[in-house]
Amino acid sequence: MKKNIHQFIAAFGIMLALDQIAYCQQYDRHWLGWGLIYQPVFMEFGDNGIGYQVVSDTSEIHIENGVIAISNEAGELQFYTNGNVVASWDNNIMEGGKGFNQGSPYDDFGINGADTLWNWDYLPYTYQIIPDANDGHIYYMLHSFVLNGEEGGCFLFDVPKMQISKIDMSANGGRGKVVYKNRYFAEGLIAGPSFALVRHGNGRDWWAVRRSQDGLKYWSILLQRDSVVLVLDSEIPGLSSDWFTCEGWQATNHNLLQPSRDGTKLVDIYGLGYSKLLSFDRCSGEVSLIDTISTGFVPFDWGNGEILPSSISVHEFSPSGRYLYGAGYGEFAQWDLEAADISVSKVQLGGIPYALDDNQNVTSSAGGFWTFAHGPDGKIYNLWRTTHSAIEYPDEKGAASGTCIAADNAPGSCLGPDVPYWLYSTPHPNYRLGLLTGSGCDTILSSAQPPLAGGPTGASRYGVTASPTVASGQVEVAITLPAYGSHVVAEVQVVDMLGRAVHRHRFPPYAYLHSFDVSEWTAGLYNVVLLENGRARAGTRLVVGR
Repeated sequence: MKKNIHQFIAAFGIMLALDQIAYCQQYDRHWLGWGLIYQPVFMEFGDNGIGYQVVSDTSEIHIENGVIAISNEAGELQFYTNGNVVASWDNNIMEGGKGFNQGSPYDDFGINGADTLWNWDYLPYTYQIIPDANDGHIYYMLHSFVLNGEEGGCFLFDVPKMQISKIDMSANGGRGKVVYKNRYFAEGLIAGPSFALVRHGNGRDWWAVRRSQDGLKYWSILLQRDSVVLVLDSEIPGLSSDWFTCEGWQATNHNLLQPSRDGTKLVDIYGLGYSKLLSFDRCSGEVSLIDTISTGFVPFDWGNGEILPSSISVHEFSPSGRYLYGAGYGEFAQWDLEAADISVSKVQLGGIPYALDDNQNVTSSAGGFWTFAHGPDGKIYNLWRTTHSAIEYPDEKGAASGTCIAADNAPGSCLGPDVPYWLYSTPHPNYRLGLLTGSGCDTILSSAQPPLAGGPTGASRYGVTASPTVASGQVEVAITLPAYGSHVVAEVQVVDMLGRAVHRHRFPPYAYLHSFDVSEWTAGLYNVVLLENGRARAGTRLVVGR
């Protein structure tokens, strides 16, 4: 052990001689909600865990259904959008930031025949943001062109084409502008409103995966920056939608197509009471069926004396991909994807997820859940208005997952005490998913230029930062790795000047933030070291003062 400590310190001394700038992939560091009179509340994963900043907003963006906030790779807020309007970090609509989705009944000109910033039906999974592979100032918004449709007398959303819009944050003194908007691609493929974004195996380009209305056909669209270079069709044989009821059609059409964090799996609602577990090939874009899962029904009292069965509406994978989570009107649940029978492995995680009121008391209202989202800290959140649920250890089985369902813990918040804001968990694509090595896929290079070391394409070196560098309370550690993933064991150790490790933390796959308290520590100098699979890779210093 003493030898390891000496090697640790020697390695740390070498690291201090290197450039310690950490180029992170922190595009998802800010989430967004609102407070009184629609004032935006930025939920930031920061030095003291999760912090909240209420701002005076002049954009008047409506955020009833949530808004996507985008940071740069260093975690600095850049802009936010409700899918119809884009506002810059200064809370003003940026140049060209209106007029999205024009021609859809849900564009920002269509409601009540007036110019409006509202987005009643543009939900966060109908639009997503990805960074440019070469230029750290450029971002692309992919957004569905949503129309009203029908199948067997049942209301559906039809999406006959996709759109892409380009945002340049180097313009207007860093306040940004929309370079172009509503450029069509994937026309003529009638699909549902949601889509999945997964990095190509070359670590640079992106797959946009869409599904047919019944979920029996998938289209994988390969984007190199903003250009479509390939469209691959995948059909799912042996399944049928003949058994769908109207509610089954709506369940399939309206909900998310969710990728695992490593991009190798997808999960998709399949009518009422079932989901499809799918394999995704990051090299070829092929989608194939692994299994159909019976997610079951839970009796639910809708408050009018009528008890009806409810099914799972939304899913999320654990960081490692081992477990699958689901939420519906009647339950939160977990499935073990390594079980011999996945359907039988179901574990109910708590009571009925009723919605909470503004004082975070349980109501009798149905729908106390929203879309899941992975936090930068490795937890999974399910935030809907003042109903705040969270999964503390999502790669643990059953009760060990630490699932906190808001209705089971009211009054109060699973985010901590006194969090009164209306918040929304927003699914971001996995920005930290890198090169797929050892598969032949890593030889399929993008036509874009290769990334510069530490450049705008994200993590191409190791890095660790501690903030604040002089601390007496909470400290936040952020890490950067060339490759994140379930095969990578990333750990930070805080070592005192005698070489003793006084704090250790192992990061869940793809997480990059960790907070800890030093208020009871002895004042002095400490070394913070990043280890990858047991090898010291980067370091920084931390001073504990009083």
